[in-house]
Amino acid sequence: MRGEDLRRPRRWANARRELACLSALGGRLPVAVVVHRDLSIPRLTLGLLPGTHGQDLLTDGHAAGVLRLVGQTLVALQRIRPDTVPGLVGEGSVIVHGDFGPQNMLFDLEADRVTGVVDWESAHIGSPIEDLAWTEWIIRMHHPDAKDALEELFVAAGQRPSFSERHAAMVHQCEELVAFCVSAGTDSSSAEWRSRLRLTEAWTGE
Repeated sequence: MRGEDLRRPRRWANARRELACLSALGGRLPVAVVVHRDLSIPRLTLGLLPGTHGQDLLTDGHAAGVLRLVGQTLVALQRIRPDTVPGLVGEGSVIVHGDFGPQNMLFDLEADRVTGVVDWESAHIGSPIEDLAWTEWIIRMHHPDAKDALEELFVAAGQRPSFSERHAAMVHQCEELVAFCVSAGTDSSSAEWRSRLRLTEAWTGE
């Protein structure tokens, strides 16, 4: 089956998953309001969220404040009962965003708050370590100068699994992304994620 044919049902599933999360989590987390939906395309039109993108703030030297707020938001997410969002699948004890971290968050640092958590299309039920480890992966891979501020993340999240546990979770998610790209027939993305997987596997400690 051609890559486009494989991606089409995924887009529908992703849109339904994101719609379910945004509909259920509004009022519990800062998520966008769904202004219009058409799942036959599929397309969701979302209201604008205020704030500054997390990766811009990291680049500007605000890693400590950003990662503390990321950790606090992770606590809030993991306190929500998994059955709050209908239709999420997976095995575990918490709702997992699936691509969690400052790259999918907006912030108002003057007010010391997160103003938006976006991109819920990979959400599922899973382990508390998944979103924590992926936030660390984002920092190590894309913002290595901010690595020392990861302590703010762990303290705010109230959890610090061993590096070997976190590393295993990072490697697993990279493997999943490689497999996804291969199944979708996206050769350039497959090569990129294989490269990132090799880099991640080579990490040896904190």
